[in-house]
Amino acid sequence: MTLFHFISFFLTSLFSTTVGLSIPPTTFPNCPKSWHHDEPGRTCYHLARRRMRLTEAHSYCQKMIADGSAHVLRVECGGENDFISGLVKGHSEKVWIDARARFDIVDGAAGLFGPGFVYRWPNGKIVRYSNWANGNGLEEVGSSNSNKCINIKSDGHWMNANCSSTAAVICEKKLHRPYSKHCPKHWVYNKETQACYRTISKTNMTILEADNKCFDYGFEHRQDAMLTSIESESENQFVMNLAKEKDANFEFIYLGGYGRSRNGNKWHWMDGSEFNYMNWDRGMPFGRRALAVLVMNKRGKWINHYADKILSQYNAVAVCKFKS
Repeated sequence: MTLFHFISFFLTSLFSTTVGLSIPPTTFPNCPKSWHHDEPGRTCYHLARRRMRLTEAHSYCQKMIADGSAHVLRVECGGENDFISGLVKGHSEKVWIDARARFDIVDGAAGLFGPGFVYRWPNGKIVRYSNWANGNGLEEVGSSNSNKCINIKSDGHWMNANCSSTAAVICEKKLHRPYSKHCPKHWVYNKETQACYRTISKTNMTILEADNKCFDYGFEHRQDAMLTSIESESENQFVMNLAKEKDANFEFIYLGGYGRSRNGNKWHWMDGSEFNYMNWDRGMPFGRRALAVLVMNKRGKWINHYADKILSQYNAVAVCKFKS
């Protein structure tokens, strides 16, 4: 190595180490011009320093990309939070995060079994990662009904915000690359759904615990994984086959559905997918509780169950899913 190359290498290493995330990230070829790329998350970001209300931010981001595929920032893991903090640092004091606190009576998907607030993204999915500053969070929503929205500061901490206030805006756009060759290890790709799946088999596990485990597995790869939704007969069969591979003697599969035990039309998927396809077993759903969760039996039919109950006496498999 020549002296010139050695000095160049040394200065490059020193500069990148000392400055870190405060360096504006390089533009990725698939990102629009002037957008920043977060390689592990396959996401492009655009920082608009002009302050605006959240409703104005929605319109602004939607117009940034011709096909309307960009939206206001959604932070879904610690790595992404660090990246955004570096992007904002030195440019703006606070930026919108596109989540809002909503009041629910009960919601098993959120681990909520009494009246209270839950933060959700616009697509209805629950905000699972957070990085609240001291004195901020859901408790503040309860004491001040106006603080239902969220800002992220340049230090990465989240603050309650009045939804009618103004802040800078980051728009984001996902790079939808096929996962056929790039599902993480232990995950299985489904070409029809363009999603990755992973099975869990553990004794004495509730559905809420299974869904938290899905989140942990997804978090390892910066993906928002949760118990699977099922949107077609073929996906129903696919999920059942995965469970059989995990445990040939399985009796139940934990799914990511929740709804009313008395009404099969009042159900939802945790990941925000439309609950259009249904495969209820005869007489289902059934029960007296207002809220129930979804389980598949070994015949591929659906029955309702309760999120805080354990199917310990049975062979149960949980199936996790995230979409590319």
